[in-house]
Amino acid sequence: MKALFICKASINTGLGHLVRSKTLAAYIKKESTQFKQVDFISIGDTSLEKLLLSDHFSWKMIEQENDLNISDNYDVIFFDMMNIQSDIFLKIKQQARLTVSLSPMFNMLNFTDILFNRTKYLVDSKLPKEIYAGMEYSIIQPNCKKINTDIFQSNLNLPFFPIAISMGGTDAANKTLKCLQALKKCSVPAVFWVALGEGYSYSYDELINEIKSNTSHEIILVHSNRSMWHILQNCVFLILMGGITSYEAAHAGLPSINFLETNEHYFLIREIVENNACFYGDIFSEKNLLQLNEKIEDIFANKNELFNMHLQGKSLMDHNACAIITRIVTKKLRK
Repeated sequence: MKALFICKASINTGLGHLVRSKTLAAYIKKESTQFKQVDFISIGDTSLEKLLLSDHFSWKMIEQENDLNISDNYDVIFFDMMNIQSDIFLKIKQQARLTVSLSPMFNMLNFTDILFNRTKYLVDSKLPKEIYAGMEYSIIQPNCKKINTDIFQSNLNLPFFPIAISMGGTDAANKTLKCLQALKKCSVPAVFWVALGEGYSYSYDELINEIKSNTSHEIILVHSNRSMWHILQNCVFLILMGGITSYEAAHAGLPSINFLETNEHYFLIREIVENNACFYGDIFSEKNLLQLNEKIEDIFANKNELFNMHLQGKSLMDHNACAIITRIVTKKLRK
């Protein structure tokens, strides 16, 4: 059998779709004996190709969806994006026995055969006939390991607060700087581990100077990709902007607070909030960032809450999503 993945990734829209898709593609290529060919197309910034250099499936990057030129037929085509022109999608659909979406916010969901969604909650009214929804379908990168509880407890007992900040692989709006501008006013002694992705294009010096000026906090800047979760094991709290990292954090046992661009996206993190694996910080704004300082001060005074969140998150999901999805798709294709 043959599989094709088509996703979108860019400096402006982020890397989440690319990371999720390539994780599943790599699994199928390595572990499935049924799929003899796995191809991968990323639409967007071709400068992000370094994210695929270590993968062993066939891949290419194109700048826009109008450049899609698929000559082969496939048993299954996976889509991971928010939108695509309907005529392009319908043409591609004719070249597949089965079409699958890994995104619950895809504009062509009602023309797709199957949706795999990382949460049981759905908001789109135009859905495919077949839906698999729940945390068991949350695709976790293989390098995102569960944090050892003894290590987490040791970090929790430090006299300072090791806090991670991850605003996504690109952070086009430089939310990292806005976070630091608010957090430097926090009364809790902190070390900020700032994870900067491949697409971060702003000045590192500006981030450092923000913390150095009129504050006793410390800052560690980390330009990371595959090593990100190894580094985040040094922390007990993570500040982030939703996305797949929300579920990776829960899986790892790293309590987090999630900010969103709009409340319409809350359904994506609602389940892990309800399961006490993360907090919801509301819409990303200056006002809510200042309230973040109060939250940090509260949990620094009540570290048992973070420890319980650590244990709860680790219990929610495993690394099985790729295997489950591959098994379901393979079974469908055998019929």
